[in-house]
Amino acid sequence: MKKIILKVGILSILALTFACQNFERPEMMLVSTDDPAFNGPLQRYWAFEGVATDSIWGSRAIAQGVSYVDGINGKALKGSKTAQLEYASAGKLASMESFTFAFWMNTAKHDGGAQSVFMLPNTEDFWGNAFMLIEGSTAKNDSMLVKFNFAGNWITFDGVNKANGLNKWPDAYNKWKHVAFTYDAATSKFATYVDGTKLSLDASVTDRTKDGKPLGALKMSNVSKFVLGAYQQHVGIKAPADGWMLHYTGLLDQFRVYTTALTEAEVKELYNNKK
Repeated sequence: MKKIILKVGILSILALTFACQNFERPEMMLVSTDDPAFNGPLQRYWAFEGVATDSIWGSRAIAQGVSYVDGINGKALKGSKTAQLEYASAGKLASMESFTFAFWMNTAKHDGGAQSVFMLPNTEDFWGNAFMLIEGSTAKNDSMLVKFNFAGNWITFDGVNKANGLNKWPDAYNKWKHVAFTYDAATSKFATYVDGTKLSLDASVTDRTKDGKPLGALKMSNVSKFVLGAYQQHVGIKAPADGWMLHYTGLLDQFRVYTTALTEAEVKELYNNKK
């Protein structure tokens, strides 16, 4: 017999508790367990067409400090110094063993601390399970210092060790850039793509290991919520936020999270078609 799971949007319970507050009320959804939206690899997709609704699950955010402007395809999310989108459930991202984070971004240079583009929180650790940071810069060029972390694996594009390919991203500010991070549990390989092109990274970066063996399937820990434009500390997890922890002030569009590693051709297709 086919199971039917009642999916209630992110604020359904909160709306009952805080009925007098002006939250955006979500719709209910009936999702069959054999529905591709429930079992497919694309588990999160935000098009940001004037709303912060995830098109896969229909969940809406507790949102603050955001607005919507023209994007790479339709509308895009515009961040600010207070911007954050908090989703009550991470869904199947909590148990994903492989991943792809793919999205379009357009941001100006900032100084000071590090802006968080997104974070999959960990309630028992200062750092989340997966996140991307953009460090502040006062350099005259437009090279971007990016940090990405997944399950305790730090990937830092700071240009310190030129041999490993982890250079700062050149000419990365004030224009639309397509970004994708992938990890494949079957091969233990990590990859980064910018504008559809796979970055040339040393095997010490791409081939992930633990205790001298291939890393294999990821194990996310103590997962709670999903956050766009902020740190987990900004939504009350391991709070308060330190002063260097900044909200993302740029634009985001076509933000996707898969529980599989997309191929190079698939990432290229997202870029070429502005998806």
